[in-house]
Amino acid sequence: LVGNSYGGAAALRLALDTPGRVGKLVLMGPGGIGTTRGLPTAGLGSLLAYYSGAGPSREKLASFIRNYLVYEGDSVPDELIDVRYAASIDPEVVADPPLTRPSGPLALRTLWRMDLTRDSRLASLQTPTLILWGRDDKVNRPSGGPMLQNIMPNAEL
Repeated sequence: LVGNSYGGAAALRLALDTPGRVGKLVLMGPGGIGTTRGLPTAGLGSLLAYYSGAGPSREKLASFIRNYLVYEGDSVPDELIDVRYAASIDPEVVADPPLTRPSGPLALRTLWRMDLTRDSRLASLQTPTLILWGRDDKVNRPSGGPMLQNIMPNAEL
C-alpha cells in the first residue's frame, strides 16, 4: 500500500487497524506524524487555512502548491492548478471540506487524533515499511521520518 501525505496517514491507519490486510507499506511524507509538537509548519498552516477566511480561491491554491507542496513550484503548469482548483470547489467538497481546522479546544483534539506517533501500536506493527521523506518538506516536518523509523520495528528510511 502506497500513501503520500494524507494518503500516507490513511495507509498507516489501515495497517494499524487491520494489519492482516496490508502486506507492505510505502509512506511518503505521511501526514499525522508529530502534528501536535509545536505550531504547524507554514505549509500545513496554508493548507489548513484554504477553506477558511474568504474561502477557497485559485490564488490560495496556486500559492500553496507552488510555495509549499512541490520543490520547484514554477514547474507546476497552470492547467494542473486549474484542475485541482475545480475539484476543490465542488459543492460536495465545499459542504464538508477536508482537513478543515476547527478553532478552540476541538482544533487541538483534532490534531491530537491525527498524530499517529502517539499510537502505541506503531511499536509492534510488523508490516515492512519504506519511509520516504524530502528533507525540505514544508508541510510535514522531515523529522517525522526518523521518528517513524525509530518507533516501527520493520521500517527503513
